[in-house]
Amino acid sequence: MNKKFIYSLCAAAFLMTGCDYNEDNFPGYDEGGRPTDVAKIVYTLTDADYDAMGKDVKKNKYFSADAMPDDYIPDWLAKTYLGADLNSSAKITYRFKTVYPKYNDIPYLQLTEEDYTIIHGEGYYGAYLNEDTESKMYKILNEKYADAEDGAFSFIEYQYNKDAKPEKVETPIAKYDFEDLTKGDLEKISGWYISAKGNKWTVGEYSKNKYLQFTANKADGPAEAWLVTPAIKVEGADKKFAWDVKVGYWKHDGLQVLISTDFDGKDVTKATWDDVTSKFTIPQEPAKNWGDFGQAGIMNLDDYADKTIHIAFHYTGDPEEGKTTSYQIDNIVVGKDIPTVVNTELRFALYERKKNKWELFKNSAEAQFIALDDYTSMGTDDGQPGKDYSFSSSVKAENYIPRYLTNADELLYPIGGDTCTVIYRYYAGSGKYQANADQYIYNDAVNVWQYCDNIVIETRPYAYNGTEWLYSPSILINLPVEKNNAEVSAFYQAITDWVKENHSEYVTSYGNNDYYYGGSAYQNNFDFRVSAWQGQGTYDGMSSDEITALMWERLPEAFPHALEVLYADAAPADNGVDVIYTINFGIYDGSSTTTYTIQYKVIGKGKFEYVEDSLQKAAV
Repeated sequence: MNKKFIYSLCAAAFLMTGCDYNEDNFPGYDEGGRPTDVAKIVYTLTDADYDAMGKDVKKNKYFSADAMPDDYIPDWLAKTYLGADLNSSAKITYRFKTVYPKYNDIPYLQLTEEDYTIIHGEGYYGAYLNEDTESKMYKILNEKYADAEDGAFSFIEYQYNKDAKPEKVETPIAKYDFEDLTKGDLEKISGWYISAKGNKWTVGEYSKNKYLQFTANKADGPAEAWLVTPAIKVEGADKKFAWDVKVGYWKHDGLQVLISTDFDGKDVTKATWDDVTSKFTIPQEPAKNWGDFGQAGIMNLDDYADKTIHIAFHYTGDPEEGKTTSYQIDNIVVGKDIPTVVNTELRFALYERKKNKWELFKNSAEAQFIALDDYTSMGTDDGQPGKDYSFSSSVKAENYIPRYLTNADELLYPIGGDTCTVIYRYYAGSGKYQANADQYIYNDAVNVWQYCDNIVIETRPYAYNGTEWLYSPSILINLPVEKNNAEVSAFYQAITDWVKENHSEYVTSYGNNDYYYGGSAYQNNFDFRVSAWQGQGTYDGMSSDEITALMWERLPEAFPHALEVLYADAAPADNGVDVIYTINFGIYDGSSTTTYTIQYKVIGKGKFEYVEDSLQKAAV
């Protein structure tokens, strides 16, 4: 039915979008003893409103499958409309981003040391794949996604060295990688001695790798910090000590590495410390920005054989003297075998599960995966995709992908309206990457692929139940009094058809009106003229007042006969909110036509119940 006849606030299967809705949608609520201070809110969200909702909605300025309207709007309504009374309603218009579901929410997997052992085997160390093992990625996927079904995807980032071989290593005596710590300021670690003056130790994270960091930059006066391991028993000879370091904004040599055999775990000033800093190479660069994580070196611990030691990292600096170098510490290892440092290169790939096995994704006219080399071809300077092999909020995918699609082998001869989903690596900030999927459409008028943001405008209804705002999928039906409106006539005809089947003597010879209820599918109203009812010859012996009273008594019974035919799929809402069908209609009394409103509650599938006292004259 067209919108002149019925305005659906929401259907179960989709959200109404862009509808030109009657602003006076529920007239008559100011009568009949109902609450009089009832808000009827019709509002379109602004950027400021999205900001107030926070989280992803604040960042994106739209809702999505990951941030549904019902998770945000009810709380926003409660905070924005504090004086809303029972039965207040709101029609909120907002932006919603849709994504082709097949490629939505692809998991992004960065392989860890433990992941590589799935291929190498327990006891072997090698945080990389080589020419022989790269094809065995399916083993990792099978373990990581044991319940994956056909149609699943995984975007995998890993390290690669063509010739390097994993090494068999003995389990370390001690190994600390800080992965179990929470990102942020650090005050203590169980078993460790930690102190800080002028600034704080922090737990940082980049590319899903956690580390400890200290700096005198922005320190409150001179800075000094200690990081001391738990006691480590060096059993026998041939034991070694190694650790990784990363330097940022180098200004001075501010980090010492110390070993003690008499530290009591409480007072570093009372212990004897051997300065072993010279056993390692700690970079004295870069002066600007950060360097890369790397092994500082390997120290032989034969001098400490069969002794219990504590290893300390001691920082000193002073911003007033320009001594503000930043250090990051990770992967402290003591053991017989220290794995050889292997230079690796970044690689990533998209895998798809098909016929119960994982396969490399193959590009097609439907979808394209942007491989590492493709980013390089887009430029490797600052601000270009090849610099970091990714797109970001500042390196926008839509500025590069149209040209990529133009050169794609699978899309050499597109026609207007063709669409293609592009899956790519996206830098989300704070060292985190994710798999994004955008849709593009080919515009043959200008012969280019254009980004389609898939943002649609939707309107969703809510109702206040006196306690909270909830989604309310109610319906308003307007039955304008006008001849030749086929859809309105269909409503009245459904009522008359019921009368014909059950009380045929009340149906006129025309077959399109009756005087059991007074409905007319010709005039599209209710005829409440007493003379017309008497003319049918079915009310002999009844006075005019008695007939008039009967008209109003029967009227609420009339509408369900049409509703049950025309709205057989109506059902109660899942969230327990009443689903109300409000009907505006006309009654002709012989001199004029008056508009009335009446309401019905959905009590079961295709079942309606009159809302007591809802039959009222419509507000002018």
